[in-house]
Amino acid sequence: MSGTQILSTHTPSGVTLQPGWRVPDYSGDNVANLMMSLALGLSDDRRPASPDCPHLDHLPPEAVRGHRHVLLMVIDGLGDAMLNGRAPCPTLRGCRALSLSSVFPSTTAAGITCFLTGQPPARHGLTGWHMYLESLDTVMAVLPGHPRGDGPAYTDLDITPRELLGLDPLFEHLAVPVNCVSPAAIADSPFNRSMTRAARSHVYEDLEGFFQGTRRAVLGSPGFTYAYWPDLDRLGHLHGADSAELRAHLGALDAGFAQLLERLSGSDTLVLLTADHGMIDAPLRLDLDAHPDITACLRHPLCGEPRVAFAYVRPGLHERFRELVNARFGYCLTLADSRELLNAGWFGPGPAHPALSGRVGDYALLMHDGWMVFDRVPEEGPRRMVAVHGGLSATERLVPLVAVRV
Repeated sequence: MSGTQILSTHTPSGVTLQPGWRVPDYSGDNVANLMMSLALGLSDDRRPASPDCPHLDHLPPEAVRGHRHVLLMVIDGLGDAMLNGRAPCPTLRGCRALSLSSVFPSTTAAGITCFLTGQPPARHGLTGWHMYLESLDTVMAVLPGHPRGDGPAYTDLDITPRELLGLDPLFEHLAVPVNCVSPAAIADSPFNRSMTRAARSHVYEDLEGFFQGTRRAVLGSPGFTYAYWPDLDRLGHLHGADSAELRAHLGALDAGFAQLLERLSGSDTLVLLTADHGMIDAPLRLDLDAHPDITACLRHPLCGEPRVAFAYVRPGLHERFRELVNARFGYCLTLADSRELLNAGWFGPGPAHPALSGRVGDYALLMHDGWMVFDRVPEEGPRRMVAVHGGLSATERLVPLVAVRV
């Protein structure tokens, strides 16, 4: 343990980083910078990007603007390391332009919402799969819209998820026709429906349907298409980030992508493919419920992710919580004051979402590589995930940018 501490580094926030960890830089090659390039290139707004969140150097807005169609394919969970691994993916590997950094936390709720709003988490305000919503006084899984424990679901409310969460969909600001290619399981969900209502919907059932729907959307008219595929992430959770199941699926994705490029040839389309995050196997698990003196300090269930959990501490128990966690778990996690992460820009540049500070708890439990943390609420089953994400390791944080002009 002590040897790793010697190699650790400090950030402007004062948080000690483990070897290989890096805080996302939103002024360079980040998925938020990619989205700034697309937002500027596909809108009538010719104002320059914010110096705090500029466009991607590799893809200036004018390069986006000059195409009949722009296609953004998002493969949930596709880490950059997967293209350099054992999976048979020659087309994706050969068309890879560079590596991008995901947002913080490196997770679906924060990353997919960056794609759907064009904004980093500091601005869109979604900080993890589970998030405490002060207006409802409940912890909710914000994408499917069901509570963690007691509380309402989206279907119980009179307002849309975008109104509840304070989101501003990117698709409504673009000056070109927009298509959204979504799996049937989420296409008509309250969150997806409220975020993509400005787009023409294309729904698919399987991998073949994903590529067929994407091709039809692109060839149908000039404009922009956003196409989302979730199953690589699902297989990683079930079997592992370098499992035979995941590698086989990545091979099938690569073959479908190669065929898509052939069928779009000559259509004057800029094809971009990236991801919301990578994945890391975490066989070591910290069950916080086995430490009732620590859970007694908490006023809400854990929020965020198994790799980066946000803890809400009862008034007057902050010092006790810090002392217990640091003394007992210093070998497997780094405890950080959430205010320091906000002030240091881990969630991206502002202006900050008005509810952001209330969505990151009092402390962040940054799990060391190989570890995840969890607690349970009544009626929750055991956590059986093999690969997870959310943290600062290169495996979780770095995603590829595949770029092809056809």
